[in-house]
Amino acid sequence: MDIKPIIVREYLESLTESDELDLLFPMLLESKGFTILSKPKEYKGFPQYGKDIVAVGKDEDGILKRFYYELKGGEDRHITTTNFNKKDDGIVESIREAKYKDFKSSYRNFDNLPLKIILVHNGEIKANISETFAGFIEKEFPKTDEIEFERWGISELTKLFSEDLFGVNLLTNKRTTKLFNKVLINLNIDDGIQNEFELLIDALLFEEEVWIGYKRSIPRKWKLIFESLKLISFIIYTESKEHNNLEIAKRYISYLVLRFWYWILKNRLEKDKKILHYYNQVFFFYFNLLTEYFGRTLPIAKLNNGLSSEIAGRYEQIGYTVRTFDYLFHLTFFLKTSILFDPNFDKRITQDILTGIIKANNVSARPLIDIHSLTIVNVLNLLIDIGDLESAKNYLIEVFGYVTLRHKDYKILPDANNSISNVIKFTESRIKPIYYSDSTSPLLNVLMEYLVILGIEDRFLFMKKFINDNKIDLGLFIPHLNKHSTSLDLIEEKELDLDEQLFSKSLKDGYQSELKVSKVDYENMDLNADINFEEFKQKLLKEKMNLNIIIELTKQDMAS
Repeated sequence: MDIKPIIVREYLESLTESDELDLLFPMLLESKGFTILSKPKEYKGFPQYGKDIVAVGKDEDGILKRFYYELKGGEDRHITTTNFNKKDDGIVESIREAKYKDFKSSYRNFDNLPLKIILVHNGEIKANISETFAGFIEKEFPKTDEIEFERWGISELTKLFSEDLFGVNLLTNKRTTKLFNKVLINLNIDDGIQNEFELLIDALLFEEEVWIGYKRSIPRKWKLIFESLKLISFIIYTESKEHNNLEIAKRYISYLVLRFWYWILKNRLEKDKKILHYYNQVFFFYFNLLTEYFGRTLPIAKLNNGLSSEIAGRYEQIGYTVRTFDYLFHLTFFLKTSILFDPNFDKRITQDILTGIIKANNVSARPLIDIHSLTIVNVLNLLIDIGDLESAKNYLIEVFGYVTLRHKDYKILPDANNSISNVIKFTESRIKPIYYSDSTSPLLNVLMEYLVILGIEDRFLFMKKFINDNKIDLGLFIPHLNKHSTSLDLIEEKELDLDEQLFSKSLKDGYQSELKVSKVDYENMDLNADINFEEFKQKLLKEKMNLNIIIELTKQDMAS
């Protein structure tokens, strides 16, 4: 049994919001090679409704035509006695508007192309209006008329999407069909990303077709793969809304965006405008998702302990912190991207949102694993960028306060193995698991640099004593820069440069560097002499300068 049409029909019928069909239908036209001249967002609600989408393309008879598409979704997806004669954007009014109102375009010979008007709706025509509708169309578009008319309901859309979009790439064989179906069935099962989803994305990007480049235009096969990525994003988004949980879409589409960018890096296409056109469409869809996600969640997150959960039970001792750090990680990315896209974005809004959530959720400065340093760094960088140095200092001091207090009480630092399972085991037993690693702290290494950046000398003196008294190694992982590294024999993935490694897997090719909060006193032959704040600052600057020299030499090597 071929389950493709069943999956496609069920999916199309699930689009119950009016704008969902508006977003999806242009993908179908683009996959058919049509040139889209206007989209719903540009004309919906304006005097030129009746042509939600204007496109030019070859019809089934091979003739180049102009197409006016009128889209009816959401509550209007079925043609009924109610919406047929509705005054505001009803069926009759929309079709007549499409026929009689001109659309101006600079497309060559546009006005002389044959015209076809198509009513698109992801539903059915009800029996009690069927004859009336047929009579109206017969009178409005007689056979002698040069203007053609068609209606595409759920049956026609199922066939078109199955054959021209889903069937071309997303459901090309039993394996991808099975993977996709399993992803949708189990979408709301757990808090992670299904392995089947990872396999599906890799099948599209790395297995179905080998990228060999192009001369003038991107091969149609690859255009359809890119359209499939957009479609997958949209499906995950709509299914997440069905579950009333946009967190699902955030997780899955984050993975898709990163994997897509890895494919671009791997094929050296990061400056290819045609490829970036497709990537940007996926990325902006992701950004719009985050806009909706934070629009929904921020009012709750800013409440006192708003990111906590009353139903999480004992796990909430850990879960609240994990959830908060993940939320802040994505929020800082969203806010920074918002500023990047709009230089006039009010930075006071960023300040109020970020500091408000940190104050409302008291676990915001309580890292449990070393990778929580990413969130801390994001918060600090964003506060520094918007000029709120006082909040940045307070947040950093609060983080140090928690780390040192927890060590005083339990003799433990954030787990350098980044295992929440280890943290849970310790919380339950107060016995450090065998694989819990905190003799070296990359987190403290990074944060000591921020003490210098923010000029917090008194806290530096406190942390210097804490680190040296407890013999804590400030380790920092330094990756081998790329496949041109002089340590090539130590690199497992020899064909990947650093960026490719960062976007493809957990980075392991590198070495450990240690930062000592001390200095070498050659006069007194003391390898761990006391160091003051200014000396430590100069030590960091020297190390940074040496690293910059290495990076520059590597870039020159790559260029040659």
